[in-house]
Amino acid sequence: MNLAFVVLPVVLVLALLIGLAQTLAKKRTPEGKYRRREIMTDNEMEFFGRLVAALPDHYIFPQVATSALLEPAAGDRKRAHSDRLRIAQQRLDYVVCNRRCEVVAVVELDDRTHSQAKDAIRDGRLAQGGYRTVRFQSRQKPPAAAIRAAILPPAFSSATPAAEAYFSGADSLRGTMANCGAEP
Repeated sequence: MNLAFVVLPVVLVLALLIGLAQTLAKKRTPEGKYRRREIMTDNEMEFFGRLVAALPDHYIFPQVATSALLEPAAGDRKRAHSDRLRIAQQRLDYVVCNRRCEVVAVVELDDRTHSQAKDAIRDGRLAQGGYRTVRFQSRQKPPAAAIRAAILPPAFSSATPAAEAYFSGADSLRGTMANCGAEP
């Protein structure tokens, strides 16, 4: 009988420890669970087509991580880490590059989810890095010629007949990464 009082608590403690270890192991699985997500909404895709039509001689990159264009400038490691975290999860709607893959402008498509205060902070950060932000309203998307004029300096803004043509599906792959660095 004394043996049962000793063995039973040991078995119960071992069972609890095994159960706890299994629970913690499930929570720490490095694989995680994921599902497919479209890179752009239908609205963003439609505007992407307008950008491609307006800027046929440029590359348009959608949904670019802000950290791909900016890095912290603080000399203090702690401050730099804090600054990095501020932009870590932010994405830019579109980045427009010339044929040498130099950034011409960052383009944002503002809808009801955008906050003017947050947008001003983001624009300020991009300006610190030397990037110009061009904003368009989602409900009032301009035609290709107006988009081209807003994004490019006046010397480049004369619209071509091709830029006036409306975007149609397969043309979206005109500016591929394989051509980055090619002469204009």
